[in-house]
Amino acid sequence: ICKDKVLERKVAIKFIHNLIHQRRMNDELAALLKMRSKHVVQVYDILNCNGGEIGIVQEFIDGQDLIESHQIPSSPTDFYKQIWQIASGICDIHTLGVIHRDIKPNNMKTDPEGVIKIFDFGLARNDGPQAGTIGFVGTPGFAAPELYTGIVTFTKAVDTYAFGATALYLATGTLPQELMQTPPNPSVFGYFSSIALNLAQEITDLLDSCLVTDPKDRPKMCNVRDTLAKHLLFDRHQALVVYNNNVTYLNSDNRKGRLHVDSIGSITISYDGFRFIIVECQGEIYINNQSVTSDYILPGACVITFGASYRTLYRIYATFDISHPEIVL
Repeated sequence: ICKDKVLERKVAIKFIHNLIHQRRMNDELAALLKMRSKHVVQVYDILNCNGGEIGIVQEFIDGQDLIESHQIPSSPTDFYKQIWQIASGICDIHTLGVIHRDIKPNNMKTDPEGVIKIFDFGLARNDGPQAGTIGFVGTPGFAAPELYTGIVTFTKAVDTYAFGATALYLATGTLPQELMQTPPNPSVFGYFSSIALNLAQEITDLLDSCLVTDPKDRPKMCNVRDTLAKHLLFDRHQALVVYNNNVTYLNSDNRKGRLHVDSIGSITISYDGFRFIIVECQGEIYINNQSVTSDYILPGACVITFGASYRTLYRIYATFDISHPEIVL
């Protein structure tokens, strides 16, 4: 371990000594050098040493991995925060077209600021037509069923499966026997509905879908991240409505607001903790010049127009803006 004198940041140097690790080294470097994510360890430099040895200078995370430090979450929110960070890191990896291939709690640590970071890209491969291998490479219990089939053309769905298994381990401290088999045989019944955390049904269904046998039926990790974020931010959004020189805030303390223009139309907006929805719409109402009806979900910023386009001299406008809070770990 060495220390950067300018940034005062601890780093670790991982040395590759043996040519038999050449494939592993190239894959790890190709993946890590692309990473710019809060939830993935950062590579700072590559050292070419004597004798063909290579040193990888990377962010050092002190402490125990998520198996060594594991404690069963005490609330749904604690669990959501934990797996949201992991989903965010995997989403960032996938956005670059890379598959990690060894997602598991052993390859994750929490830094001093409470941020979970994913490391060890020794099994990573770029996504695409050449993303294949012969034989099994992975960790039993977290490796997807398709990785046991011999010659494998794998996809990002292998990381989604491993995420689901990781989430189940973090929620319960164990994995069911059928997931530990080689190959695993995931149950048709939901695993997450039976745990004691009382998760939201949408989250339960989403996490169970990560563990299905067919990789095509697993969700995208960025969708998993966004759904978890939606529940973490429940009742924390605020919308600003400016209409007729009046300012109104809609939030958890003021969930409903009505705008009305005589002889033209009216609109009622309600906040359900997740979204701002038009629950009543009458007359000539347009959102960003598009006609809308009840049950319409308002976008993050828009203009509400009262009056059709033929009313060139009498159209009334209101602006609507949502402030999106950040997730505090």
